[in-house]
Amino acid sequence: SSSFSLLLLLLLLPPLVAATMETPASLSNAGDAAKCIQRAFRGHQLRMVADQEDLVDILNSLEEAEEFRINSREGVMARVNQALGKFVGGVSSRLKGTGESKKKLDGVGSLSLSKRPQLPTLTSGSIKNLVEGLGRGERIAMTDALAILQAAAVLFSDEPSVVDVDVPPGGKCIVVGDTHGQLDDVLHILTTHGVPDATTTYIFNGDLVDRGDHACEIVLMIFALKLAHPDAVHVNRGNHEEPHINIYSGFEEECIGKYDHRVFQLFHAVFVWLPFAVVVNKKALVLHGGLPSDDTVTLDEIRKLARGPDMCSEEENWGKEEWIKDMLWSDPHPDPNFTGTEVSRRGAGVLWGEDVTRRFLAREGLAVLVRSHQCVQDGVAVTHGGAVYTVFSASNYCGTSGNLGAVLVFKHGDDRPSDTFQWDPMKDPSMSHVVVSKRKGKEIRRKAAVQQATEYIIEHKAALLEYFRRADKQHTGAVSFFEWAQGLAQVLQVRMAWNKLVSGLISPDDMDTSCDGVKYVPWLEKFTVELKGGCREWQEEVVTKITAAVLQSGGDLAKAFEEIDTDGSGGISTEEFRVAIRRQLPSLAVLSDAQLEAVVSSFDVDGSGQVDAQEFSLLLNDHMSDMSGQASTLSQQRKAGEAAA
Repeated sequence: SSSFSLLLLLLLLPPLVAATMETPASLSNAGDAAKCIQRAFRGHQLRMVADQEDLVDILNSLEEAEEFRINSREGVMARVNQALGKFVGGVSSRLKGTGESKKKLDGVGSLSLSKRPQLPTLTSGSIKNLVEGLGRGERIAMTDALAILQAAAVLFSDEPSVVDVDVPPGGKCIVVGDTHGQLDDVLHILTTHGVPDATTTYIFNGDLVDRGDHACEIVLMIFALKLAHPDAVHVNRGNHEEPHINIYSGFEEECIGKYDHRVFQLFHAVFVWLPFAVVVNKKALVLHGGLPSDDTVTLDEIRKLARGPDMCSEEENWGKEEWIKDMLWSDPHPDPNFTGTEVSRRGAGVLWGEDVTRRFLAREGLAVLVRSHQCVQDGVAVTHGGAVYTVFSASNYCGTSGNLGAVLVFKHGDDRPSDTFQWDPMKDPSMSHVVVSKRKGKEIRRKAAVQQATEYIIEHKAALLEYFRRADKQHTGAVSFFEWAQGLAQVLQVRMAWNKLVSGLISPDDMDTSCDGVKYVPWLEKFTVELKGGCREWQEEVVTKITAAVLQSGGDLAKAFEEIDTDGSGGISTEEFRVAIRRQLPSLAVLSDAQLEAVVSSFDVDGSGQVDAQEFSLLLNDHMSDMSGQASTLSQQRKAGEAAA
């Protein structure tokens, strides 16, 4: 009887629901119909906003996962840092406490920094010309870049680890968040708020580089402004002012493309001297990431931290390396009820709660903490009950995030920001961003998220296949969508709303309609490495670096082959190639295992699974011949030009 009643209820329920559902046509008057349409429209708008927020969260989660992957590659980092350490070995680390030097700065490599190099006169007119020239797409010449960097290293090395700024009456202090190589945003800020002077002070709060295409121009312009107005421009160190991050995230490639590797090394010879924080009006602490996880750390202890190329080996920094990492990498915890700290998913730093903020500010007599480090949708976000400000100045971050850019402004006597200036590159006619509709912008963000997720899937194909096989207990060749999403979250260690990317990652051919799931074997087979610019261009890039390494070691191809073929089998296996690349060529070691495997496959002409001596020699000899031919052509063109002159 009860079963029959339940069945009857289920049979009656659909028409009952349908009968009570309101539509504009079912309502008795125009007013009620209009209200119904308004409710539907508001619901649609709320769903669109929620969907956009989900996509932004996905992009942030993928970026955190990328940073975790970079931070976990300790071996590559150590080799890169060691190589850079040799370059800047001539620079003696200077301890900063009272602001006075305890050691003398001798030089960077063979370039003396004992005196500030002679620069072109940095008058207000020349600064204006520099800013306007960069706006027209002009590039700073290498000679000027070298001079600016050498002088900036001296200037920053004379500053303390925590700088104090007091805004004068009638003046203002502008805090700029992450800019990440987006020159349009920096030029927009300078145009809107004016260049630095006696009454206008700027604090650039780290992460000037990576992601965008114009980090060199941004840094050189800011350093030039610093040289012209030393007391009106301050630059905090961010987590992207680190060599191992730049190798993965684009700044090294940009430097080499525009200048050479010496310039990249000189940038880092300056970055190691950037201060950690600025205190504004004695009440606001401005730093890039967040507070140290050690709740007992005081501001005076932060002031005494050493900087320079060997800062982690300085006695005053022993046991305090985590403080520095936390200040560069940490974020406020997203849960307002969370207390204490927990490990960050970025692979460095922590997430800290409001209780940690309150204790630190009360103990130090501060009012607020201003930080950057996170892309926030409105360009600025206020958390921890108004005690923490996050400011992000790279609008429409990476061309996909759709966020506003923002800066914070302090005036004389302010203990917290008194003004916030935001801009939308899609609406501001002074910015050169391509305008896209919200719908198209949403699709751009979704496409970017799918592309980033695809890279992780390629790198973890074997582990994903193993996970899905274990989940497929009936050996059907398919897993449910829940198991599919759970597998991606657990294997890739990226916890986000994977269901939002289903349409971009799974096609109808991948679905098993019998169980409403995913046929995981053919689905995974679709994910293969697409080599940058096509196989030929990628091959040229890799072979160029291998050829250069062989020539530097004497040009003996047979010896080079034997060094890679460690088991003496007469063929270079994928594993041998991978080990050799990671050990001997750090700039290629940033490639994933999947990418290196694809490189071996592109070299393996006969498809044997290994690169034999003949394939190795043929490839390098052909490349050397091409390089020789190009050099000869360039020489002939140069001679012809000289003759014509």
